[in-house]
Amino acid sequence: MQALFSSSEEAPDVEGLRILPGRVERFPPGSRVPQMGWNCVRRLRFCRLLEGIPDRAYFYFAHSYYVPVNEATAASATYTVEYTAVLEAGNIFGVQFHPEKSGKLGLLVMRNFAEL
Repeated sequence: MQALFSSSEEAPDVEGLRILPGRVERFPPGSRVPQMGWNCVRRLRFCRLLEGIPDRAYFYFAHSYYVPVNEATAASATYTVEYTAVLEAGNIFGVQFHPEKSGKLGLLVMRNFAEL
């Protein structure tokens, strides 16, 4: 997901794909990184990837960088700051969590994606 954006604090000298505007940021100083573990994903608007998944479901995250909430954000999570957990912009989708490590709900996210 992070490669879709213009730039990232993780690699400041490397341009992103610029498919979506914005910058990937590192969690603030004092945050324990990487964030590893289960986190609640809160739906902000309808998203086809989340069909059949209850609001505030838990998914597995492992990351030190995040995409701030923006107009493409479909669902968010919070770890020291609120950030984009799922994005949908037209036919572009992304998730910050690891669906392959998120059990049955992660498999449903992958199935929803494959069916799109």
